[in-house]
Amino acid sequence: MTSPNKLLFVDVETTGLTYDDRVITLGYVELDLEALRDGADAARTGHMIFNPGRPSNPFAAAVHGYDDWTLRHQPEFSNHAEELLPPFERAEQVIAHNAAFDERFMRTEFSLCGYTLAPARFDCTMRAYKKKHARPGGLDKVLDHMGHKSRGKQHGALEDAWLCMRVWLWMNDLPTPDLPGDLLAPPSNWVEPEMKPIRGARKAYSF
Repeated sequence: MTSPNKLLFVDVETTGLTYDDRVITLGYVELDLEALRDGADAARTGHMIFNPGRPSNPFAAAVHGYDDWTLRHQPEFSNHAEELLPPFERAEQVIAHNAAFDERFMRTEFSLCGYTLAPARFDCTMRAYKKKHARPGGLDKVLDHMGHKSRGKQHGALEDAWLCMRVWLWMNDLPTPDLPGDLLAPPSNWVEPEMKPIRGARKAYSF
């Protein structure tokens, strides 16, 4: 059986952990293993932000760093669902750290827009790491084992997708592509929010 060559590393940040919560950011890295082995440009990234239509749990907001006022000005996932499908369709394998979480949220978002996410198998670097090293598989724990500094309290979907790729490459004794310049840039569909209402003013806002 031929090993997959076109890989997609993904991560989402959400409003919380329940089945009613929604995706607020999606980051991905498309990796061409053949190009990587040939020393060519092998990675392509994508990063988008969405109006989830509901407030974030305070614990989730502390991680993703976007307040509800900012998120209500962003486009809805449905505005971008069709253009987000091709990376999944091109991928022979989709990989995430704690993949069950990311897969559930992504399939739900696409389904709500009337799209079916490509059936490519999701693999999990957290599960693979635990199986190989018999150690806790949280991303920061794995990064520490790799000799890299842990993430800060706040971190984004594209950053985590890139780190997931680094973990997978490390476990498979493969080199890491050069760090892209847009890794810490705002999401590509970012909308600058209006000035937030002054506290105590009569005007209210809601999703």
